[in-house]
Amino acid sequence: MAAIQILDSVYYIPGDTNVGIICANQSKDNSEPVELYLVESGMHRKDAERIYKELEVLFPHEKGGFKISAIINTHAHTDHAGGNAFFYEKTKCDIMISKKEAAVLLNPALNGIIFCGGHMYPGINIPYFIAEYSEPNKIINSESVIDLPNGSQISFTDLPGHTFEMLGVIVKEKSGKSAFFAGDAFFGSNHIIKYWIPYLFDVKEFKASLDRLSMMNYDIFIPGHGNPCKNIAEETELNKIAVLSTEECILHCLEKEGKTETDILKYVADKNNIRLKISQFVLISITIKAYLMYLLEENLVSFQIVENKMIWSINKSDNQ
Repeated sequence: MAAIQILDSVYYIPGDTNVGIICANQSKDNSEPVELYLVESGMHRKDAERIYKELEVLFPHEKGGFKISAIINTHAHTDHAGGNAFFYEKTKCDIMISKKEAAVLLNPALNGIIFCGGHMYPGINIPYFIAEYSEPNKIINSESVIDLPNGSQISFTDLPGHTFEMLGVIVKEKSGKSAFFAGDAFFGSNHIIKYWIPYLFDVKEFKASLDRLSMMNYDIFIPGHGNPCKNIAEETELNKIAVLSTEECILHCLEKEGKTETDILKYVADKNNIRLKISQFVLISITIKAYLMYLLEENLVSFQIVENKMIWSINKSDNQ
């Protein structure tokens, strides 16, 4: 889809994963190319090629063209960083990401360990899950700041929960206008309503990031998936409701008797009318584990090994 301008120097390209475009300079007489920072790079090489063509339309050669200075990845999931290799080969741009997320870009096979506990299952050994190797050359964190020639500034904030060390990307223009690229710290209302159980690595951290987001004050928020919004409190509240719904579903599953993780997965999928394919099975299965660990920490559930099976049970209070 065509790029959409959201601030004077900031655009985004809608897609399965939204891609941000930050202009560092803007030559009034078209005598030099526009310097760009991209937030995310698309899902894979074909996606990156589509994004590059859109940039050629937005910043045509006859008007000075463009130069990509860097790709900023909010995190290392393939649907956000799968185009890194293409853009580096094409432009030799910098690749920026946090330290812990960089490990996954440098070792794409780690996705097999994260998602499957070993080698990837047949059927998900595809670009959506395994990105081409790309080598980040600039490690960023919540203290990093990039001052741009046009007076804008890029800064970062920690938003863990969906992954190890995801960063939100903040753009503040000289005029005071601002945009916030949130990665997968929240999911746009149209997206969360459709999928309802997004992949989570750490439920407690995800909820804490939602709380932080709800208090932020920027002119526009762009999620990795879904439509941009101005009222972040409404969006984070819907995400919180989705999380609470899954928590309650798991607890209800364990209300009468203990269950294995596979039993819980089936129950949650059935209750949400999800017909699991292999990719959904893997992602929701991991997410269920994250919920169980969170509920364990909250002393709401416990487990024991019975006949070589891990059985999860609800912790009932004395007055129940």
